[in-house]
Amino acid sequence: MLLESGIYRLVYEYYETRILFGYNRYGDHLPSISRICDMFQMAPATVRNALSVLEKKGLIQVDARKTAKVIYKSSPAGFRKNAMKYFAPREAGIQELCESGRLLLEPLWEEGVRRWDEKNWQWFMNKLMAPSANAVSLPVEFYYLALLSLDNGLALNFYWEVIGYIRLPYLVNKDEKEIMPYTSTGSRRENVVIWLHEQFADFYCEAVQEIKTFLRKNEKTVFPKGAEQLPFHWNVYRQRPQLCYTMVSLIIREINLGVYTAGSYLPSLPKMAEIYEVSVSTVRRTLSILNSLGLTKSYHGKGTQICTTVRPMDFSRTEIREGMRLYLESLEVLALTIRRISFYTLEHICEDERRRLEEEFVKMLREGKSYRSFEICLFFIEEKCPLSIVRECYGKIREMLAWGYPFTLHRLKARSLHDEYKERIQKAAEDLHQKNYMAFAEKWESLLKHEEKMMKSRLSNDMAAAEKE
Repeated sequence: MLLESGIYRLVYEYYETRILFGYNRYGDHLPSISRICDMFQMAPATVRNALSVLEKKGLIQVDARKTAKVIYKSSPAGFRKNAMKYFAPREAGIQELCESGRLLLEPLWEEGVRRWDEKNWQWFMNKLMAPSANAVSLPVEFYYLALLSLDNGLALNFYWEVIGYIRLPYLVNKDEKEIMPYTSTGSRRENVVIWLHEQFADFYCEAVQEIKTFLRKNEKTVFPKGAEQLPFHWNVYRQRPQLCYTMVSLIIREINLGVYTAGSYLPSLPKMAEIYEVSVSTVRRTLSILNSLGLTKSYHGKGTQICTTVRPMDFSRTEIREGMRLYLESLEVLALTIRRISFYTLEHICEDERRRLEEEFVKMLREGKSYRSFEICLFFIEEKCPLSIVRECYGKIREMLAWGYPFTLHRLKARSLHDEYKERIQKAAEDLHQKNYMAFAEKWESLLKHEEKMMKSRLSNDMAAAEKE
C-alpha cells in the first residue's frame, strides 16, 4: 500500500470536495472510521489524521463517541462558487487526462490485470459482476485493484494523485449505480479489459462534459476574465520527505553528464549551498547519502571527492533503501509506458526538434557515452511532449531513475558503461534517423524491460541481504 506520508490526503480531499461542493451538507454524519478504513483500505490512524485536518479546516466536528458531523454551512450559490474555484483553473488538465491516461495509466492497468492469478481473477470477476458501493466510482476502483497487483507503490501513488487532481470520481452520487454489473457470458481477460476501458471512458467523458457545461454556465459569476490554469503536480510519497532526495538525484545526473568528473572534488559546503540554493545542512545530508551510495568519499579537511573506483553501497541506511525502492518502481513504470509515450512525442514534434534529438544521440555515441541516453531521452520527453501530465510524470521519473546510476556502476564493476548500451542505442539512433518512430519506441521498451529484469533481481537480493544483517 502507499506510504503513510501523504496517503491521508486521499481521505481528506475526498470529503473536503464533497462538503465544499454540497454533496455532504451541514448536519450530515460521515461514515464511521471503520467504514472509511474499508472504503479506502487504510489504517485507522491514517483516517483519523485526515479527519483531524478536516476538523482544523472547520469542515467537520469530530466526536470520540459518535461519527464525525459536517459543520460547514453554505448556500447553493456558495457551493457553486466553490466548485467553480476548483474546476475552472483545472479545466485544461482535466480535459487533457483523456489522452494522458491512455498513454500513462492504461499500460499499467493492463499489465496489472495480466498478473492476476486464477484465484484472484475469479475474486475480481465476482466483484465485477456484483459491484458494491465504495468511496469512488467503480471503474476507478477496478483500476486501483488492477494497479495493486503490480506491487508498485509509485504507480498507485501517481494514480491517486491524478484522481485527487481531477476529483470527478469523488462527486459520484452513491444513490445511483455508476457502472452496470458485468453480465457477459465470456470472461476472457481481453474481453473484460476492453469492457472496463469502455466503462471508464463513458464515465470520464460524461463527467468532463458535465464540468464543461457547468463552467460555461457559471464562469461570468466567478471568473469574468477566465481562470489561470493550474497544472497537475505529482507529489511523490516518501518515508522521509526531504529536499536531499532531489539534491542526490541532481548531483548524480551531473556526475553522469560530466559536470563533476571522477577524481575531482565537489565544491565546498557553503559554495554548494549557494549554487543549489539550499541550506548547508541539506548539502551535508546529500553528501552523506552520496557517500553511502559509493559515488563519493568525504575527507576531513579536504572535501568530498568523486570516486574513481566502485565502492560498496550501504543498504542499511533508510535513505538508500528508499531511494532504490523508488528507482526500481520508476524503472517498471517507465518500461511499461515508454513505447506509447516516446512514439506519441515523436509524432507531435517538428522536424527541427527531431533532428536535434538525433544529433544528441550521434554525439553521445561518438564520445563513447551511450549510458547518457536514458537521461537524454527522458529529458526530451519532459521538455517536448505536448501533454503536461506526461511531462510532469516523466520529470519525476527522471529524478528517481538517477539513483540507478551508482548501482549500474556497482553491477558492471570494471566493465564499460558505454559498451553495455552502445549496440542498442546505435540501432535506436538509426531508427530515429530513418524516422521509424515505432521501431525507436519499441527498442526503448525492450531495453528498459531488459534493464528492469536485471536490476530487480540483483538489487532486491542486495537490499534483502542488508536487512538481515
